[in-house]
Amino acid sequence: MRSRLLFSMVVVLLLASLLAACGTTAEPQVVEKVVKETVVVEKEKVVKETVVVEKEVVKEVVVTPEPEAKPTEPQRGGTLVMSLGSDFTTFDPFFDVNNRQFKPVFFEAPIRISDEGDFEPWLAESWELVDDGLAYVLHLRKGVKFHNGREMTADDVVWSVERAMDESLGHHLSDRFKTATGAEKLDDYTVKINYSVVTPSALDGIARLYIFPKEAADTIEKMPVGTGPFMMEEWVPGDHMTAVRFPDYWQEGKPYLDKVIVKPIPDEQSKLLNLMAGAIDALMGVPLADKPLLEQAPGITVVTSPEGFNFYAFIMNINRKPFDSQKVRQAMNYAVDRDKIIETAFHGEALPVLVPYAKTSWAYAPDLENFYTFDLDKAKKLLEEAGYPDGFKTSIMIRGTSGPYLDMAQVYQQDLAKIGVEAELLPTELPQYFPKLINSEFDMVSHGTGEATVDPSGLFLGAACCRPFRNFFGITDNTDWFPRYKELAEKAGTTLDREERKKLYHEALTILLEQGWTIPVAWNQMVYAFRDKVHDFRIDMDGAIWLNDTWIEH
Repeated sequence: MRSRLLFSMVVVLLLASLLAACGTTAEPQVVEKVVKETVVVEKEKVVKETVVVEKEVVKEVVVTPEPEAKPTEPQRGGTLVMSLGSDFTTFDPFFDVNNRQFKPVFFEAPIRISDEGDFEPWLAESWELVDDGLAYVLHLRKGVKFHNGREMTADDVVWSVERAMDESLGHHLSDRFKTATGAEKLDDYTVKINYSVVTPSALDGIARLYIFPKEAADTIEKMPVGTGPFMMEEWVPGDHMTAVRFPDYWQEGKPYLDKVIVKPIPDEQSKLLNLMAGAIDALMGVPLADKPLLEQAPGITVVTSPEGFNFYAFIMNINRKPFDSQKVRQAMNYAVDRDKIIETAFHGEALPVLVPYAKTSWAYAPDLENFYTFDLDKAKKLLEEAGYPDGFKTSIMIRGTSGPYLDMAQVYQQDLAKIGVEAELLPTELPQYFPKLINSEFDMVSHGTGEATVDPSGLFLGAACCRPFRNFFGITDNTDWFPRYKELAEKAGTTLDREERKKLYHEALTILLEQGWTIPVAWNQMVYAFRDKVHDFRIDMDGAIWLNDTWIEH
């Protein structure tokens, strides 16, 4: 609280100094003449004497200096200093953990998702769907080099696909290659990726297939080696990571920056104060409480990733009592006051979500928008029907030790107490949180989930909450409703008929809400801030950082 007050004072002082510097005072320039008349009566003769008195009057003249012309063309050189919050845990691009947004700085995929929400060529110049929709052929660029100096060829893509399919490694990318049967080299710059069934989400997977050389696999966790615009110079855990311009980058003349330094600053207020003081140029993760004030700060730009993909949620482990009861899970849904959580925990800066699809998606189901409302009386009744008239005790594992995951759980905890549910909050450091999550060592979690994909299958094929495989919340052990849920998700992901897919996803969404193990709360939009001297700082729809075109005004 004290650091937030300090940050507010800093912003106010900066605004005041900016206003004071808007103009300068000139020397006195105006002279006003005052005429006084003296009348003297001398017997019967009247003499008039006129005296002129000069009086200096000071008037302020505000002179507004002409603004300096801003450069319109990118300038080369310079160092971008930024903070992502916590430190890196791994650089392996197949894992989606903290700081995954930094992947495109080191690694690239055959294609990427454009700002328009479609796919565009990247390491592959072009691609086509062949074999009746069962394979994609990628035509790779020639002359693309890895940071170790070797040219990237079809062999590297084939090996990367094989690694992506390997579920034993425990990485996240295997979810995107469930239906892939392998890849084959047609020539040095042509690769064919085969699938067992038609896979509408295949390109979403290929867009996340970050290529790196096989010989770097043993050290990739600590030493990233890709084709990206920057290559690692050094990483001192807990202090800084330095990346330098890759001189052999395939995009001629890019990147513009010489160096990127990332400093771990876990404390949110310290991160903001460093930005205001100019100690860092950019940061990821602006606290929502400070977003409105930061938007008014001079010399700072604030940008937000789009809503509709990743979301904050409370998720229950249905293998833990009493969450093995559907009525208990439904009661927990009715006890969530999204409006209060958004106003209190997210400071009015978030958007509520119940159906976890963007409203612009063709898979969105508007008829399910009010499936659950905030209704404590209904929640109590459901607990009674489930055999818990006096409530119960449980715990909520928090992703991290501060921030929105803890804040929203504290609001939820208060309302749960009103229906007799005593929820202990367990803030957990990220290095301990993820192993516990993966091993299902929790009752409930305050978590972030979702998947930014072009195809709507991402929710059921990639999001940890909802996928019917590698699910941490116990749903795959259910023999009642889960088989149908899995069938729907898989069938919708293996047909090209949009109307048929829409029906299948609607039924799957209905089961998701009826069973209620996942409680969507609000869209999780990543907020970035950077100083005005930083230009072309690109954030994609997944919140990932692209520094190919970024430059600093000298």
